Amino acid sequence: MNRQDCIDACQKCATACEYCLHEMIGEDSDNDCPYCCRECIDICLLCAQAMARDSKFAESICRLCAEFCEWCAEQCNAHQHDHCQACAAACRKCVAACHEMAV
Repeated sequence: MNRQDCIDACQKCATACEYCLHEMIGEDSDNDCPYCCRECIDICLLCAQAMARDSKFAESICRLCAEFCEWCAEQCNAHQHDHCQACAAACRKCVAACHEMAV
């Protein structure tokens, strides 16, 4: 996987989280969804930006991003809503991409 693939995965994850967050407004949740989505959006966008500018902290940010995305995937996967399942899937892809970049 190259840097652009990881940037794309981060951007797709941020978008899926934004949609999930929007759809969860006013919904009851028995876990950290949608709060994890808010956190995940921020770290995914930061990670994509850091990689795009070849930041010396990109690998560290990728490791942190993978942690956030693992948490969000777990939380959203617990819900059967389509938007939560799509968010969890995007988070899992981002985790894999970030792990590869944070060797």
